[in-house]
Amino acid sequence: MTDTKYEPADIEIYVKDKGLVLKEKSLVAFTPYNKKIVGIGDEAEAIAAQDLESVTVQSPLRRGIIADYVVADRMFRHMLQKAYGKRHFFKLNMALGGIPRDTTEVEKKAFEDLAFHMGAKMVTIFDGTYEKFKKEMAVAAPGKFDTYHVIIIIGKNEPERYLAEALADLMQYAQNQGIDADRVREMLLESSH
Repeated sequence: MTDTKYEPADIEIYVKDKGLVLKEKSLVAFTPYNKKIVGIGDEAEAIAAQDLESVTVQSPLRRGIIADYVVADRMFRHMLQKAYGKRHFFKLNMALGGIPRDTTEVEKKAFEDLAFHMGAKMVTIFDGTYEKFKKEMAVAAPGKFDTYHVIIIIGKNEPERYLAEALADLMQYAQNQGIDADRVREMLLESSH
């Protein structure tokens, strides 16, 4: 059974001197009765396509931020090991990008803690793409970009799907509060002027 509670993000992992080495969806497949993980990323996406009743597929991220810390930790560790190889990845300089601009300090701290928990020695959080980060670093701190061993980008190739998720949440909240869809539409139109 596929649970589309959260729209999955696109995870890209860049490794120093290699460039982009992994691009997968932020999906985790698990058995609901014991929470055993049976697939992550591409594997989870393949399992979701099978639409098995015995397996739930979800994203531990919600609109680019951590919604389930424990599952996000397992997902990122798995993807990092897949991208970086079996080498021990402790003491890496790591950057996490694509973090939404309106992310709170607490939400940013969760990403930072996650990176340190995975063994990072230095962590930088930013809100852009890999290319934007590289350009900005060339101006702001020439040479520093080359000190990063791993750069993880959390993105969305189809941002309208995040918007659809946010609107679905809004409509659910309105329904719970007894506000009909026509009134929500009117309020949206009023707020856009």
